Amino acid sequence: MIIANSGRMLAEAASRSGFRPWVIDLFADQDTLSFSERVFRIEALDEPFLKEIIADFRSLHPKSPVVYGSGLEHYPKALELITRECELVGNDIKSVRQLQQKKSFFELLDHLEIDYPRVAFTKPMEAEQWLIKPETGEGGLGIRLFRNGMPTQGNMYWQKYIEGTAGSALFLADGRNIRIIGFHTQWCENQYADQPFLFAGVINRCPLSAEQADIIHSWIAAIVRAIPLKGLNTLDFIIQGERIYVLEVNPRPSASMQLYDADLFGAHLNACRGILDNTNFTRHQVCAYRIVYADRDITIPDAFSWPKACRDLPIAGSIIRKGQPICSIIARDINVRSVHRQLNKIRQIIIQSFN
Repeated sequence: MIIANSGRMLAEAASRSGFRPWVIDLFADQDTLSFSERVFRIEALDEPFLKEIIADFRSLHPKSPVVYGSGLEHYPKALELITRECELVGNDIKSVRQLQQKKSFFELLDHLEIDYPRVAFTKPMEAEQWLIKPETGEGGLGIRLFRNGMPTQGNMYWQKYIEGTAGSALFLADGRNIRIIGFHTQWCENQYADQPFLFAGVINRCPLSAEQADIIHSWIAAIVRAIPLKGLNTLDFIIQGERIYVLEVNPRPSASMQLYDADLFGAHLNACRGILDNTNFTRHQVCAYRIVYADRDITIPDAFSWPKACRDLPIAGSIIRKGQPICSIIARDINVRSVHRQLNKIRQIIIQSFN
């Protein structure tokens, strides 16, 4: 079983690995349906919505595990339910909480002598160049430049804004040892002023020097020695010249796993069970993933002809609000410029189709 905000990525990876999964998510997209034995669309990944489905799954497939993706880490009761009822493949609730409790996480980084942008847990006196961030956010949602007088709520913290290149490292861990799959550059969707740091895409190229890559490897190894992470995880960072700053660790498979043709789903299962995969995760071809956001409210028409590179295809009749994802695109080519050209061309085709 796969549980995530959007289960398509993991369902596709599981299908390539020889599985026919059940999927619980918030969208039940066309391609998720095609990769899955059963798909359940629910309102939220919270325990009450999961209980009955998990009970049915356990009774029919008592030895099959549950793999989770983006979103479930924000629902501790749901993680507890799965842990009680099934084999949970991924980081346990203790490890997730150690990463989500930002005060203790940054104290750990201090202890490990790992650089990160300065943080504050009370409102800073000087307002300039601070971000306000949710403790359990994802995909850049809720991150804003802080201004005096801006309303705040609980479970927020402040972090110094650093200009630089946003990057990530996808890695496997078995609770003790690590293996880095690759380094990536991320970018934001900046057309929406109220969500200026919204995650828009990732590419399997990153302007790290060999020395910087070694530093990040040592940082990840130190974090995993302190927090016994398992399976696929990502470390997000900012590159500013010769300096690197850690932003956060995401304790589950991320969008960047789609940039590789190897069986990363199988590698995730193995690593969670204590076996680090020695497959050669090549990245000869440039590959990028991009989310296409709606520039206005749209309704998906019947028999819409999606370009071949598109994923996460909403079913006909779906209403997509302005600023919400319409679909995503995966493009491959011989160089970065060609890949960006492909992404932009396909994005324009999709946006213009609804005008």
